[in-house]
Amino acid sequence: MIHEVELALTLIYTVLGIGLIIPVIAVVGGRKSKLIQWLAVLSALLTIATGAIMLDVTIRNGPIALYNNTVVHDAFTSFIVLGAGITATLALTAAGKEPLIWESSPSYYGLLPIALFGIFVISGVRDALLLLATWLLVSVLAYVYIALPVERESRAAAVRYIMLGAVATLFLAIWVAANTVLSTSQNLYPYQIAPLSSDKFSGFVLITLLAALGFKVGVAPFHWWIPSVYGRADGRVVSIVAAVIKLGFIAVLTRLVYYMAGGEALGNVYSLGILAGSKALAYTLAILAVVTMTYGNIAALTTDDLRALLSYSSIAQIGYILAAMAALAYFTPRGNPALVNYAFAAVAVQAVAYGIAKAPLFSLTSNVRTLRELRGLLGRSRAGAAGAILLFSLLGMPPMLGFWGKLYMFIAVAGFSILLVIAAFINSAISSAYYVRFARDMVSESGTSEKGVAKSVEAALIAGAIIIIALGLVAPAIFSLIY
Repeated sequence: MIHEVELALTLIYTVLGIGLIIPVIAVVGGRKSKLIQWLAVLSALLTIATGAIMLDVTIRNGPIALYNNTVVHDAFTSFIVLGAGITATLALTAAGKEPLIWESSPSYYGLLPIALFGIFVISGVRDALLLLATWLLVSVLAYVYIALPVERESRAAAVRYIMLGAVATLFLAIWVAANTVLSTSQNLYPYQIAPLSSDKFSGFVLITLLAALGFKVGVAPFHWWIPSVYGRADGRVVSIVAAVIKLGFIAVLTRLVYYMAGGEALGNVYSLGILAGSKALAYTLAILAVVTMTYGNIAALTTDDLRALLSYSSIAQIGYILAAMAALAYFTPRGNPALVNYAFAAVAVQAVAYGIAKAPLFSLTSNVRTLRELRGLLGRSRAGAAGAILLFSLLGMPPMLGFWGKLYMFIAVAGFSILLVIAAFINSAISSAYYVRFARDMVSESGTSEKGVAKSVEAALIAGAIIIIALGLVAPAIFSLIY
């Protein structure tokens, strides 16, 4: 086990090293050097290998503590890292050679490996100051990515993103400082929600945390920047920010919910304060989940703009993930390990399925802006059917990976709130209207558009469909091994 963990760490350090050396290569060999493109792809593949090794180790041996117990990796975080590597590979595939002609090409290829290293750390972070440091690292990289293309819309989107991101970071800094005072520790795992009922200041602390993470992942009512950023920026950079980097923030939000609900409490003895606090947290998350998924799905019905549709769909997907987190918060201190495991599995599978689908789909919007322009472009190739498969995975149809994310979510939530199950089911039905419309235009063979789609985007769509079916076929076996 020790040798395997050392190998995984060597691989992820190599990923970080690639990110640091790419700018040097760009200076020596020129920013159009294909070597920097292939090194970025190599870093994504090494991240996949890191996630796979850590997943195997944690399945067999349980959680692995790293860096003096400030970071812990278990099956949940390992699957997130694996998914980040896969989505990064798809995003780079879809972008093709196009970013090489950008003046910012060294940044496009060099920042991704650093972001992947940041995701490896932040997804399992247990120390408040390390959380703030990695949050800043990954957030700044996301801001830079949105600003990389030279067109005016991308720069305007980056300004909005930076302004909102700064507010979110301030909220997180307040929470980290208050958390350290309230729990008398920099560690996150002793911090539980029980003290939050003791005074108004502690309640404010919880609000700042939900606001910070709500801004980052797009939870209503903190979601309003997503259509302005995802809907205006270049699809090739949005695919990295929305499909790769967001996985790290989803992971850390899930981990914080688990800790606040009493996860890893000493001796697993839970006070009445923790039980009441976790229940309040669960219902808060449930309300946010319903509002988020409902807004996202209804808004997606009202637009024919592909970027806007995918942006609103991203908000809705976060709503489903929040529903699983609500169940996690409720069951963590109540002696229901099976449902806690289902909640963790739901978040991990749903998040990774979301990333795999959105990476090539957002990249597609760099050439195609509306459903009308899409009609007839991909129907004569395998890419049309592949794109439809990705959409059906987001909808939750078997045997795609997204089906298992929805199924695990429904199983976990059913024991917590039947009303939340009904709300999630109704929203899934609503989403079918625009997903089916989108898929119809993907496979349509007739259309009047003269636009074309890059071969690299078609390759990413096909690869994403194959991966999402393959993972969907093995997901139940992986889940049975983990839990």
